[in-house]
Amino acid sequence: MDEWHVGDPADWGDHVGVPDIPYMGYLQDEEEEQKPNRVSKAHQLRAEAWALRENGQYQDALNVINRALEYSKHWKVLNVKAIILEDMGRYDEALRYYDLALGNTDAQYIKDNKARLLERMAWQDKYSQDYQSALDKLNQALKLTGDEDDRCEFFRTKARILALMGKKRETYICNMLANRQYDKVDEFESQSKIIDETRNPLVCIAGRNHYGYLAPTEKGAIVDLVKEPDNEHDSNAIRVEFNAKTVGYVANSTYTMIDEAKSASEIWGTFGERTRARILFVFMQDYLIAEVIS
Repeated sequence: MDEWHVGDPADWGDHVGVPDIPYMGYLQDEEEEQKPNRVSKAHQLRAEAWALRENGQYQDALNVINRALEYSKHWKVLNVKAIILEDMGRYDEALRYYDLALGNTDAQYIKDNKARLLERMAWQDKYSQDYQSALDKLNQALKLTGDEDDRCEFFRTKARILALMGKKRETYICNMLANRQYDKVDEFESQSKIIDETRNPLVCIAGRNHYGYLAPTEKGAIVDLVKEPDNEHDSNAIRVEFNAKTVGYVANSTYTMIDEAKSASEIWGTFGERTRARILFVFMQDYLIAEVIS
């Protein structure tokens, strides 16, 4: 266990564990207790390396921290080397040194440092379109971090990547978590369960704000689905009517429907000129979901 000794500064260290002044007699373990001068020298060099890093002199800082490691491989020294390598864009090496540090401590601030690096690496994967690798790194970062603000940012990044992968449900959940809308997550999960368990075909009603009459959104409302074979834009168009007024169309594009819904083309041959549908709810704020009924 790490120990404090008389003479150590009471307010040592910042959020990354770097002291404002060199350590005084800080001991790590039995082996290092036998070499207090070497440990003290390592911490003095660590403070010097940090000052150089703060001044943007990254290569000089790296040279000094390497000298510190010759005296002691204390996890705080390893952590600083990881930070410097990260500043230099040498992410894989930085990750290795965070892991080496965490092999000797479970300090949360080092876990947070590693988590932030993993998010930066996830952005690199995003730009190279390696989306699965990016998700793996973000999931690891979310398990590591204890910082609520960081968690929100990681969820926001994860949502962007999921959106690129076309995963609408997962994207929506991550955006809610990023915005701390935890109550809406419960509602979303309840609606998702209904979607998964409904046996009748589901459709999304698109264009519901463009025809002068609003489609009903209350659960249980009945609308008519009417085939429109002469539609100049889509020969499989199915008009949605409520009280004999056009209130939208059955979505026929992946951009206007969820994966679990059927397109107008898919249900076109399942009924005659017209059929009915029952409104379920508005899903993910954008999709009005209805189940087709006979």
